[in-house]
Amino acid sequence: MRSFAFIALVLFSSFGALAENRVIPVISEVTVYRSGAKVSSTATVRVPAGQSEVVFENLSPYFNANSLQVRIAGSSTLISAIFQMKTPGPGPESPRAPVLRDSLVLLGDDLTRIRDERDVLNSENSLISNKMNQIGTVLPGASTTITLSVTELRELSTFYRQRLMEIKDRLLQLAIKERKINELYRKIQETLTRLQPNVANQTGEIILKIDAAAAQSVEITCTYLITQAGWTPLYDLRSEGLDKALRLTYKANVRNQSGFDWKDVKLHLSTANPLVNNNRPVLNPVFVDFRPLYVQQGLDKQLNEVNTYNMAQVQTRDLSRARSEDELDDIVFNPAPPESNQDDFITNFDLVKPQNILANGQDNVVTVDEQDIPAEYEYHAVPKLDAAVFLLAKVADYGKYNLLPGTANIFYQDTYIGQTFLNPQTVADTMLISLGRDEQITIKRVQPKDLTERKKVFSSSIRETYTYEIAVKNNKSIPIKLTILDQIPVSKQESIEVTLDEKDGAEYIKDFGKLKWELQIPANQSKRVRFSYSVKYPKDKPVQIVGNSE
Repeated sequence: MRSFAFIALVLFSSFGALAENRVIPVISEVTVYRSGAKVSSTATVRVPAGQSEVVFENLSPYFNANSLQVRIAGSSTLISAIFQMKTPGPGPESPRAPVLRDSLVLLGDDLTRIRDERDVLNSENSLISNKMNQIGTVLPGASTTITLSVTELRELSTFYRQRLMEIKDRLLQLAIKERKINELYRKIQETLTRLQPNVANQTGEIILKIDAAAAQSVEITCTYLITQAGWTPLYDLRSEGLDKALRLTYKANVRNQSGFDWKDVKLHLSTANPLVNNNRPVLNPVFVDFRPLYVQQGLDKQLNEVNTYNMAQVQTRDLSRARSEDELDDIVFNPAPPESNQDDFITNFDLVKPQNILANGQDNVVTVDEQDIPAEYEYHAVPKLDAAVFLLAKVADYGKYNLLPGTANIFYQDTYIGQTFLNPQTVADTMLISLGRDEQITIKRVQPKDLTERKKVFSSSIRETYTYEIAVKNNKSIPIKLTILDQIPVSKQESIEVTLDEKDGAEYIKDFGKLKWELQIPANQSKRVRFSYSVKYPKDKPVQIVGNSE
């Protein structure tokens, strides 16, 4: 008897050591990175004394196994934690499934009856048409022609017409009925597919081995990274007037493609990138050696020309990177530092309210923060390129707002203006935000014909003079500050001389050829500025202004 009790105790202990709890944890907290997300799944489990296994199942398959961390609240000890993929087996069928399949059979029968009736009607239509064609003709094997009196022809035509219309009406009814049945068939089929057990999609699971001193309930939290998630910034910019601060609503479009919904989760957003390569860079030696002897002098000349062209292209690309006129000046006249990398400064946003981020492929837009940003407003115009005046907001010390490059919706005095691109990754000290066109300010750039001339200078040169006039009208009820930009060409040859003859108070940057006017225009008033320049060049060498959009 004692031996039996001992064996039973050993078997019970062995069974307890191999006992397994399978639980579906609750996703309680998610930190979404620009690419990827950190997910925390929690479950409370009753574990026996000694060693046992707990399996967290029904997890996202887009799992980074190296990132797994486990926290156990209680006196239990974690022995090991392993992540693995699992293919779900067949589950119990929904009681709705047989009803839906029967409905599909009945709808299929209705479609068959529609097709049969359509065939009969089409055959009748063909028969009537053939009979009508036989009137007035001699049938094969017959010696007489089928003739009808006027009354008979009229009665027969009326019959044929009415019957053919009945056939066409019925065919139309059948087509409408068939379309509705097909639509219903498709919806039932989709519903049936959703109800059927999914044995194709894999899920993830975590196998935890735990050692407990006594039987107890423990709270287990598994934290891990998934790859199919991320977020992008969105902004709403609202201005209530030129004497008001700029209202910034910071939003985020959160992407969840993990296969599982995040319901009522504590959501965090981070600019960090945990999936980036963290290996340190290693320099390898580079060598210099003599060129092969077969390289000819002509080839050297071609290589020099290619290098010169490439240097010019590099300068052009650097200029095209400028986001504002101030930044353009920095690139042209100062050594350009490398662009700041926003990822070097990690920022975290904690959302106060729990969020529902569904894995349905739809946009999940959440509000991150709202704040007033002090801004200096001014109007900006480049009439050579666009005959419009734009309202700009100049934001200083913009780094403290933790902004990322993204699209911004613009609202001015509760009116939607359009969209602009907010780019804080700039080398300028002040970030310029375009708030769109102001239709109450008009601007026009013209070239007076009587002030433009072309004449010979001595016998070897030609001088051409160009004059432009810019007129602005402020139709607003308040004064405005307007910056106008224009330019004159810059010579690339010593034999071509460009002279600024008149600038009308503009600030002139010779190396770039830029003209800049700072104007104060009273309410309902107009102002004009004028500039003039001359180009002198050898008469036997025609010139062209490259890049001019006159």
